[in-house]
Amino acid sequence: MVYRDGYQQPDQHTNASTTAALGGRLTRIWGIDLPLVGAPMAGRAGGRLAAAVSAAGGLGMIGVGARATPEWITAEAETAGAAGNFGIGLMVWAIEAEAAANTTTPGVSAQFETALATNPTVLSLAFGDPAPWVPAAHAAGISVVAPVNDMLQVRQALAAEVDVLCVQGTDGGGHTGRLGTMPLMQEVLDYVAVQAPGVPVVVAGGIATGRGVAAVLAAGADGAWIGTALLASPESQGSEELKAAAVKAGSGTTVLTGIYDRAEQQNWDIARWPTRTVRNAFVDRYNSDPCVTDEELVAARASGGEYAEELKLHAGQSVGLVRQQAPAGDVVRVIAEETARLLGRFRSA
Repeated sequence: MVYRDGYQQPDQHTNASTTAALGGRLTRIWGIDLPLVGAPMAGRAGGRLAAAVSAAGGLGMIGVGARATPEWITAEAETAGAAGNFGIGLMVWAIEAEAAANTTTPGVSAQFETALATNPTVLSLAFGDPAPWVPAAHAAGISVVAPVNDMLQVRQALAAEVDVLCVQGTDGGGHTGRLGTMPLMQEVLDYVAVQAPGVPVVVAGGIATGRGVAAVLAAGADGAWIGTALLASPESQGSEELKAAAVKAGSGTTVLTGIYDRAEQQNWDIARWPTRTVRNAFVDRYNSDPCVTDEELVAARASGGEYAEELKLHAGQSVGLVRQQAPAGDVVRVIAEETARLLGRFRSA
């Protein structure tokens, strides 16, 4: 099958030589063929997308939003698990808030308990201290990965005895940190090499092609975390309009902002974790306005509001590399094969 821009569908199975070339400790720990992880993007990465990534040899992950129900988690996990090993991404601040508000069973998060019950291979604990949650995950036989956005979070995650670190640079889409992927990756890899050499490191933020994956693997990372590259795939959640917008958006169209969380009354620490999103009229109007109130933002996005119909597309700086609406499995296979080819240049030199 040929897609827009001359894209041709690759073979349905990742080449065995590619799998062999890219295997390492991450693939062994998680029981996968490729060191490629589908980012747990809340609102975009459900069971179908996770299953497609896993079926192609990577690790597909489900992104659990702050308002996701236990029923939703269970259903999406069942879909993802049909393709093999999978992961679930939780937001620590959200499960903390849920546990604190639980008057029936104080201290218990339904999202967390449901995620454990689905028996994922991997649990991602992001945006907060994972320490209180790691022991229960380990007791259930689940590997824990902690996305980190600065060195404080790196030390926090290692103290919590997580199994894998995910360096998440500000290049990435959605909620992210404020440090660039490459500088943060180098600092983390140097630190981990001395302080925790047994902990694998995967890298996220701005990685959308085999060139990006090859770069982080050559630097000493164990794998790559891919999100924006999958936004236009038919298996991702969201409207066809959103998927088309991901293809249309060019490089340089994204900004960091906190106005969506304020408009949606989400309890994010936006000073620490802003959102990288594609610019639109709503963002252009309010992102640089220091005087805008939460009430104004809520009204602007509410039904009938001036900016209610503006398309919200959270995407990373690599969105300009999303050139067609290709199936997620094909995206993973193309990235893997390009990675192996590029790394092979150095092995054969």
